[in-house]
Amino acid sequence: MSILEKAKSLGEEIVDSSEYKELKTSETAMYEDENAKTLLNEFSTKQRRLQMAQSNGKAITKEQQKELQNIQVKMQANEKVKEFMEAQQKFNKVMESVNQTISSVLENNPSSTETK
Repeated sequence: MSILEKAKSLGEEIVDSSEYKELKTSETAMYEDENAKTLLNEFSTKQRRLQMAQSNGKAITKEQQKELQNIQVKMQANEKVKEFMEAQQKFNKVMESVNQTISSVLENNPSSTETK
């Protein structure tokens, strides 16, 4: 089996994982919730504006930071957003484990340190 075939197989296994399915289900539920969608859009808009201001050399005020934090608090209080964020953390752990496993094999491969 070639490397690309194995990568495709790994991708299929990831898509079949309970963590991925939970992530996609919670993502759909979150975007179907109008309150959650409004909070996400508001957060995204404010965050983009602040990032643009920073990239233009403007300092972010404490008031702007507080506004963003207030939206984050509202997002965490929204059950659909909270479920999505928890599912995202679980999925990220799976992906982190996959990456660590691959890195470990590469680091422990004797031929990877040989010079030709």
